[in-house]
Amino acid sequence: MDQEEGLKALDNIVTQFNTYEDFLDSQITTVDLYYLEDETLARQLVELGYRGTGERVKREDFEARKAAIEISRLAERAQQKQKAVLREILERCRTEW
Repeated sequence: MDQEEGLKALDNIVTQFNTYEDFLDSQITTVDLYYLEDETLARQLVELGYRGTGERVKREDFEARKAAIEISRLAERAQQKQKAVLREILERCRTEW
């Protein structure tokens, strides 16, 4: 898997889950919990890559990507607001001239 595909996969995971713990929990089966009898231990095993039903993602990578996506979303929203303000200013200037 190349870097771009890896980022897309990580983006999918990050947007699908609110927290890293939610992601870890999604990798744990009822059978895991039955035998381990400890949700924290089950999460640790998934985090280390020993258990799980999908992609291994480090906490730091998850949180960094989550932050990057949020920054991008906020920047886009700010840019849209700025464009709206500029359009309004331009429209006012047109009507005043």
